[in-house]
Amino acid sequence: MTLTNSGRTWLLIQIEVANEHEEMASWLMIHKLGANGCELSSASDGRSLIQASFESNVFSENDLSAVNAVLDEYGLGESVGTLKVKTVEEEDWLAEWKRGFTPLPIGDKFLICPPWLEADLTPEQRERHVILIEPGLAFGTGFHATTQFCLQALEQLTDQKRIVDVGTGSGILAIGAAMLLPDTTITAIEIDPEACKVARENLRLNKVADRIFLIEGEPDKVREQRFEVILSNLTCEDNVALLPEYMTMLEPGGHIIMSGILEEKAPRLRAAVQQHPLSIVRDESDRGWTGLVVANTTV
Repeated sequence: MTLTNSGRTWLLIQIEVANEHEEMASWLMIHKLGANGCELSSASDGRSLIQASFESNVFSENDLSAVNAVLDEYGLGESVGTLKVKTVEEEDWLAEWKRGFTPLPIGDKFLICPPWLEADLTPEQRERHVILIEPGLAFGTGFHATTQFCLQALEQLTDQKRIVDVGTGSGILAIGAAMLLPDTTITAIEIDPEACKVARENLRLNKVADRIFLIEGEPDKVREQRFEVILSNLTCEDNVALLPEYMTMLEPGGHIIMSGILEEKAPRLRAAVQQHPLSIVRDESDRGWTGLVVANTTV
């Protein structure tokens, strides 16, 4: 989310959820309802306050039926009673929004940092691979459990020469791979033109634009290529649908890192994996989300 002092107004929607549902609620606000960003803070009695920002014309303060419907569909209907909405001036919201973020260490080697905090990093923080990302971007940031799983899984892989990031979004996973594996050829694919614009800017910001081939389009644009790692931080349904195509792209012994999977839908993906010469080598769930790393057992 890039906000400037232009006299614009923003619609802020607030809900309270149980702490274990905060990631789910944030994901719904951004990916299902179109929020520009979310801010998390502590409420009371083991609950979290989610504050999501929307363009002022997305919803009416008097009609939040779409918000209610999405919360109910994904099992968060009890939060509807806590829903509040207000309109704020952009200048006031920007200052408040920025105060809510701090650099976030992920795994042993990465640090996600909002660009405005880079100058204040400590020497110890700078020893990590520092990925500069605007936390409010709707296309993917390091502040979500699904992205964190993928970055941690990347840390376990060495000597990879060809990596593809399918649905790169903000480009964060491709950027992490470029920093972690400087001799690796990295391809990033994204179907959304707006996300591609964001990714290009982030590649430039992190000084890896010359190391990553960014392609706008579907995965079939690289179907004839072979990769040792496929990064697939998508939905369960997308991962299941793409598995046959991934098998044509994956080198024997290669790995697919899959995330973005709601925990209750993970059994469907595990069953789909079993239909291919793949072995699950890592299977973790965190805050309602599941990530898998699978290896190609084809000789």
